[in-house]
Amino acid sequence: MSGLIPWFRLEAIPIPLPEHLELFGFRASFPQDWSIQPFGLLVATGVMLGASLAERRAKAVGVHPNAVASCVAHVLIGGFVIGHVFDALAYHPDVVREDPLFLLKVWDGLSSFGGFLGAVLGLMLYLQRFGADARVVGDPIAWAFPLGWMFGRTGCFVVHDHPGAPTDFFLGVRDYQVGPPPYVTRHDMGLYEILWSAAVMGLFVYLAKTPRKRGFYLGLLPILYAPIRFGLDFLRATDLEYGDARYFGLTPGHYSAIVLLAAGVLFLRWVQSSPEPEVPESIRYVPEDEERARAEAARKVEAVELADEAAKSAPSAEAEGDAPLPEVATGEAKPAETKSSDARPKGKKKR
Repeated sequence: MSGLIPWFRLEAIPIPLPEHLELFGFRASFPQDWSIQPFGLLVATGVMLGASLAERRAKAVGVHPNAVASCVAHVLIGGFVIGHVFDALAYHPDVVREDPLFLLKVWDGLSSFGGFLGAVLGLMLYLQRFGADARVVGDPIAWAFPLGWMFGRTGCFVVHDHPGAPTDFFLGVRDYQVGPPPYVTRHDMGLYEILWSAAVMGLFVYLAKTPRKRGFYLGLLPILYAPIRFGLDFLRATDLEYGDARYFGLTPGHYSAIVLLAAGVLFLRWVQSSPEPEVPESIRYVPEDEERARAEAARKVEAVELADEAAKSAPSAEAEGDAPLPEVATGEAKPAETKSSDARPKGKKKR
């Protein structure tokens, strides 16, 4: 069976700019070769969607989204820079020897494993600067990673920059236009990692229905990726002039997958056996309704404390020297003796 996917390639979209523009007596010239690359557009989309999903996940687990956004920035910078350097040194050493400045062209080629290494270094730098725990800020990013990775690998697929070996697999791309003709059906590594990303994203959404220890997804992600990547690297093209370099029959990706798998297993075991870290107050997220309830409760407690202090400081009646109240007679008053109305004064009787 031949591949079911026909050959296609998304070309760059040119940006129409005027050659010159005069404004207030100044004349500016614009380059005429600017364009929007489909790969870059899809990677940027993946970064934005992945970061947004990571921030939403952070809120759900009680971490402030601003802390995760800052961590994402560190991770991305490290990932892109180290990803390119690793790709240049491991896969294109001859290009580096001819042009050492190629190491600085971070837009020209990326390695996924180099990107992972750079992401870890960026995460460590963030932790050192802000004193947070990797499990607290890294876990929401790892949970959202498959979504961003899916868009990134879609960029690889639409420009077909990861050709594989010839095949008759039904997911192969027919007439893969790489190398000299005649063109044949080949594996496309980007397509297979799109499918992996979609499957893992669905798995993570399902697993998120049950509370997990912080760091669970940060350890599970490399465990799920490394074996798949190890297997896919056997499908890389070996009949092309610029095929991936091999050392003792294996690609740099093979060796990196072994290291990544071991690191993921050790990290996940440590997560499961260690106490769960607390979220620092500085990066803790409290929903607005809960925050209002806490503020109201705090105001009530403060009011009660003020009332207690006022009662304790009020002077007593005896301390003020007030005279005691007169006693109130409780017995019945004796009626005053009165003379009878018909009584006559004593005197001599008249005869």
